[in-house]
Amino acid sequence: PSEAWLTLTSLGTKSIIAHRIMTRTSSRRRRNGFAQSCAVMLCIISCWAAPQCCYSLQLSHPLTSNNDYWAISAKREVSSKSSNDSSSLLTTIRGGGSKSSIPQTRRRSLVVLLVATALFNDMLQLTMLLPIIHTLVSSPPPLGVTNNKEVALGLFFASKDICQMMSAPFAGVLCSKFSPHVALISSILGLGVATFVFAEAKTFWQLLLARGAQGAASAAVLCGGLSLIAETHPQNVRGKAMGYAQSGLAAGMLMGPLIGGLLFERLGRKNTFRFAAGMVLANAIAMIMLMGVAPPESSRDEENDNINKKVEADISLAKSSKQLLRNFDILAVTASTFAIHAVVGVIKPLSQVVLDKEFGVTMVKRSFIISIATLAFFIAAPIAGILSDRMQRSHLVALSLVLMSCSSAFFALRHLGLWAFYVSVALLGVAMGVQKSSSQSLLADLVDKHELGEYSMVYALSDVADSLGLIVGPLVGLALSQIYSPSVGVLSIGIPCLLLTPVMLRIA
Repeated sequence: PSEAWLTLTSLGTKSIIAHRIMTRTSSRRRRNGFAQSCAVMLCIISCWAAPQCCYSLQLSHPLTSNNDYWAISAKREVSSKSSNDSSSLLTTIRGGGSKSSIPQTRRRSLVVLLVATALFNDMLQLTMLLPIIHTLVSSPPPLGVTNNKEVALGLFFASKDICQMMSAPFAGVLCSKFSPHVALISSILGLGVATFVFAEAKTFWQLLLARGAQGAASAAVLCGGLSLIAETHPQNVRGKAMGYAQSGLAAGMLMGPLIGGLLFERLGRKNTFRFAAGMVLANAIAMIMLMGVAPPESSRDEENDNINKKVEADISLAKSSKQLLRNFDILAVTASTFAIHAVVGVIKPLSQVVLDKEFGVTMVKRSFIISIATLAFFIAAPIAGILSDRMQRSHLVALSLVLMSCSSAFFALRHLGLWAFYVSVALLGVAMGVQKSSSQSLLADLVDKHELGEYSMVYALSDVADSLGLIVGPLVGLALSQIYSPSVGVLSIGIPCLLLTPVMLRIA
């Protein structure tokens, strides 16, 4: 505990020094923007790390025979004679020096907090660009483009989904070969580096490269984070954990455009993305410290783990992936993910056109209307997660498909008034929240039921379906909208959701 107090004192001192640096640089009219960014990063790191160290002061529960991991860690750390002061501090933070442990329920709560924060930062970085990218593309070359600005914008936004879809299988392999912890921390670090490239980019192609890198990192964040929750939470509480984690994603989606627009106006492009990169890197450091304070513990039984290890030694990753792709239940849930995101992908661009041309809504009001979907997602995700622990998860996925079909129907009925469009957007957000919370838990249950091995590959498959829906949906829906009408384009994409509903109801 005394070493932990010293750590807290050191972090507090660094925060004070960082504040003084910021004060002095601001008084000199921001002559050194990079020093300000470093100071902000140091403040964020201190604020994130200090609460994590506090957990070392609460490790007062003695070791029990059921917690072999902490006993083995304590023996290894106490018997190590070559440890220096830094390793002694690490022993104290892990609880090995004082022979104490954190309850498993608290460790699970910390895992959910960790994953929710990672998803929040991931979506925050992706959506901060929405109010900014048009200004960047319209700027003078080489940062912007002079011709075909619409094509450049389309290519910029599509690059994220394409790179995320292509990187999802590699993220699944990374989780399987190493662990979800390694994949999650590595992806957060990669996301921070990609965000920093946005600050220093000088050409449009560098911006495009950074956007693609964000998509690749996002695939690993989703795969690693969801796999970590699935491994550490048993089936009876898995849905609630998934719902809270998805709330972090919805919060980042909701706050990203607002934070990005405000920071861009006050700080400019470089300092805005330096600040965002600092937030991501601080999150990565907090993750590393949290892994030391409370390493996640698998919810699977030790006997089953020993059996699975012998089986997995004889089954290659390629063979297990083939078994995954041949499972009808897994493919049905993945198809529902594709159908849901295809509707989202076609409504998102068409809604801007419809609100502008048919209702004459201003840009600011359009942003508030679209945020209804994100707010509904934020509210529905944890509620659906709790419900998924009390009822059939496949029924909740079927419900989300029905809600998305109703959303496309109300979009076609918008001639009745603007209220129909409000209902359409709200149903879209609720359907997204219900589908994400219940389907991710259902996929983990199916992996356990059919003994398909690691969770990471099934989440990689789900991520591919997610990204593919966001790519195919706009291509098909917008093409039909140009030939016929926006209503026909949306309804044609919403019909598959209704057709998949009885398929999901058959899954036990």
